[in-house]
Amino acid sequence: RGSKSPQRPRRSSQSQQPLAACYPITLDIDLETQVRAGGVKLTDPQKRQLDAFWVANGVQSQSHRRGLIRRAEQQGLFRDPERLVERMVELEDGLWRALGIAEIDLGVMVGRCPKVLFFEPDFQVERLRLLRDLLPRVNLRRVIERNPQLLGMDMTCTLPAKMRELSVLLPHTDVIHLIATHPKILSVNVGVAVSRNLAHLKALMSQAGVVEAGVEVMVAYNPRLLTSDVCGTVRRRMAHLERMSPGTFRRYADKPASMSRMLCSSERALDRIAFMKDAHPETAMSEIATVNMPAAKFIFRYPDFDSWHLVYAAQRKVEKRAAEADGSDAAAAAAVAAAAA
Repeated sequence: RGSKSPQRPRRSSQSQQPLAACYPITLDIDLETQVRAGGVKLTDPQKRQLDAFWVANGVQSQSHRRGLIRRAEQQGLFRDPERLVERMVELEDGLWRALGIAEIDLGVMVGRCPKVLFFEPDFQVERLRLLRDLLPRVNLRRVIERNPQLLGMDMTCTLPAKMRELSVLLPHTDVIHLIATHPKILSVNVGVAVSRNLAHLKALMSQAGVVEAGVEVMVAYNPRLLTSDVCGTVRRRMAHLERMSPGTFRRYADKPASMSRMLCSSERALDRIAFMKDAHPETAMSEIATVNMPAAKFIFRYPDFDSWHLVYAAQRKVEKRAAEADGSDAAAAAAVAAAAA
């Protein structure tokens, strides 16, 4: 670690590249009209300038850019494009020195976790090397892009403790692979939130005849279940599937991978099951095959789905509001929580 780091390779022409040098902007703050308690009030032209700056630097998500612009009204760094680019270059260099990562989506990282621009570079390098030791053979570029909050985590206490807690909760699961698949789990309180979600999932799936070992296989295939709202979102999807195709979960009780895939699918994808039964009853296709078919392929094969779905989705929303209004939705959620207690 004390040896000199190799020179970072140049960015390719396709790489995202901080563009402050060729897209210079300055935000002149009027001390009399713009300064207020706790920050400044940016004008609409200034907000547009910052928005264009972040677009040029790879922040594609509009919600992320809005968050960065809100920060600019409170923190001076985010009103100074020149300093921002310096910090992004330091961050990129640190990732190269510590992990040999030369190509990473800085726009995604900064958009998801702006705090990464405040970390001291040399300290960050040591922290990243500890992360590499804790997660060997893992694609750390992908992990960091998906959960840049990891860069602010204590690699000597907090992260190892979370990994130990996950190992206790899921004794037959490869925890390192689980983290690599779903890095967000490290930003959740494992001892409280993840443990509670797992208990709720076991209680919910027991209704379909899935044993606890099967539930562990489900979350190993799709760790998002551990950070989802089991009593709410997951329960509703399970009930929706049962309404569309009664007995689905008992038929898939011995296929935990397929079951977890369906529970984590979008409502639109799940609605295909009802569509096939309603509009194409002559077509024999399993629930999992229906849900898993790529969207473009499904629409090409069934061009009438979009028009059908407009009506069906509207009807489903009405039913959801009614269940929330009459208390049946809350009662069903409470029943799952009570069964897990």
